[in-house]
Amino acid sequence: MLVLAIETATQRAAAALVRDGEQLAEWHDETSEDLCRVLAAEVGEVIARGGITFSQLDLVAVGLGPGSFTSLRIGLATAKGIALAHGLPLVGVSSLAAMAWQMQEAVKGLMCSALDARRGDLYAALHRTGPTGLAQVKAEFVAKPDELAAALGGGIREPRERRLHQACAPVTVFGQLPPAAIAQLEQFGAENVTVLRAPVLPDAVAVADLGRLRLRSAGPDDLAALRPIYVRKSYAEEASHLDLGLR
Repeated sequence: MLVLAIETATQRAAAALVRDGEQLAEWHDETSEDLCRVLAAEVGEVIARGGITFSQLDLVAVGLGPGSFTSLRIGLATAKGIALAHGLPLVGVSSLAAMAWQMQEAVKGLMCSALDARRGDLYAALHRTGPTGLAQVKAEFVAKPDELAAALGGGIREPRERRLHQACAPVTVFGQLPPAAIAQLEQFGAENVTVLRAPVLPDAVAVADLGRLRLRSAGPDDLAALRPIYVRKSYAEEASHLDLGLR
């Protein structure tokens, strides 16, 4: 299966052309305000370097975040435009799940992928590796680093049905973690929490792999209904005391 994947949850945007798990061409760069201007052109270059045309693709996969609101909208709009223009199926996947997929060979057991959500928060999700592959334990959420650490370390008393994990199993945290967040995770996480300090960002190849699996198991997403995983209100919504229901 020939997959074009786009990932724009963080400041490092990426696109990859992948055939059955093998990367044929890739682009990634640190982007900010110029993402809207460069993304479509860079995706076109990836397709050209792969020696194919858009019509030869079998699938477009896109990372849905959580992450930068503006960048996620640009990435999804680009993916939707390609899928619509060429009659291709589109699948969206969690960017935090893509990070867990990338790390499943290096980290065994319970894993927490996390990204800097600004405003002193982290986006996070829990996955577990096992004999049957990667499984989601808790979907994407937002939390303060000390709250996340205490919950992972078993320090927060919650109703049984809301605990992140029942037995306070050891968990490995990785991702895009500010130094202050790393310090809090290590301080409040007790012996249950191990923090990997080297940055891990969502990769377009992992998005392609997960997209391919999702297409086979659940079929394509609805282009009109698919939207980013925002998790929380935008700053504009909070500042204006509005709730646009985007989450």
